[in-house]
Amino acid sequence: MDAKTANRLKIAIKVAIVVLAYAYAGYRIATAPDIDQLPTYFSEMGLSRSLVLVAILLLMPVNWTIETWKWQMLVRSTEPNIGFGRCLKAVMSGVTVGTLTPNRAGEFAGRILFVQKENRAKVSYLTIFGDTAQFCATVIFGIVGLLTIGNCISEAIHFNTLMIISAICGVAIIIIFIEFDKIVNAIGRIKFVKKKFEKYVPQCEIGIRSKVITLILSIARYAVFCLQFYLSLRFFGIDIPVQSAFAAIFATYICTYLIPSIAAAELGIRVSFAILFIGIFTTQETAIALASLLLYLVNVGIPIAIGGIIMLNKKN
Repeated sequence: MDAKTANRLKIAIKVAIVVLAYAYAGYRIATAPDIDQLPTYFSEMGLSRSLVLVAILLLMPVNWTIETWKWQMLVRSTEPNIGFGRCLKAVMSGVTVGTLTPNRAGEFAGRILFVQKENRAKVSYLTIFGDTAQFCATVIFGIVGLLTIGNCISEAIHFNTLMIISAICGVAIIIIFIEFDKIVNAIGRIKFVKKKFEKYVPQCEIGIRSKVITLILSIARYAVFCLQFYLSLRFFGIDIPVQSAFAAIFATYICTYLIPSIAAAELGIRVSFAILFIGIFTTQETAIALASLLLYLVNVGIPIAIGGIIMLNKKN
C-alpha cells in the first residue's frame, strides 16, 4: 500500500470513528427516558438553580483537567517533552474513540495517536495503569456506598461492621494497585503466556511516588463527578440527605462500571442503576433519569464533540 492510499485510509477511519461516536451519543440522548420533559426544567429556572447548573458545567473542565494531569504525569517517563495541551487533545480524542468500545477500553487507542510510534506500547500500558487507578477509586467508594445502602435497608449488620468490611476491601484493592506492575510482570513470566507478553506488553516499573499521585488524582476526579451528580440531582429538585445521596451515587457508579457496555449505552445502564439506588430515598424517577442525562451531556457528550473535532483536524 502506497503512502497516499494509506493516508486516505487513515482519514476514512478517523471520519468513520467520529461519525459513529456522534451517532451513538445522539441516539442515546434522543432515546433517553423522559427526554421530552427536559425543556420544562430549564424554562423554570431561578437564580439558585441557575448557579447549580453553572457549577455543574464548570466542574466538567476540572474533571478532564485532572485526568489530563494524571496522564501527562504517567507518560512523561516515556515522552518527557509532552505538553499539557497535547495531552488534553489526546485525552479528548480518547473519549471519542472509547465511545465505541466496551467500558471505554479503547480510550488508549485515541490517546496514543499523540505520542511517538516507538513509545505507543509503553504509553498504552501506562494509560491502562491510570484507568486501573480510576477503577480502584470507583470500587473503594462503591463498596462503601453499597454497604451503606445495605445498612439503610436492613439494620441487621452494625454500621461499624460495614465500615470494617469496607476498610479491608479498600486496603486490599490499594495493595493490588501499588503492586500493579509487579503483578503484571509476574504474569508475564508464566510459561504459556510468556511469548505473548514479551511481544505485546512492555516490562515497566512505575515508581511508588507516581502510583500514589495517580491514585490521589483518581480519587480527586471521582470526587468531582460525584459532586456533579449530586448537584444535578439538586438541579432537578431531588432533595434527599447528603449521606444517602452520595451512598446511592457511589453504588450507581460501581454497578455501571462493572457492567460491560459501550460508552454510548452507558447512559441507559446508569439511569437504571440511578433509579434503583437513588429511588430508595425518593419517588422522583423522572428527575433521577434527567439528572443522569444532564451528567451524560456535560461529561461525555461535550468531550465526544471536542475529541471528534480534534481527531478530524489531526494531520498525522
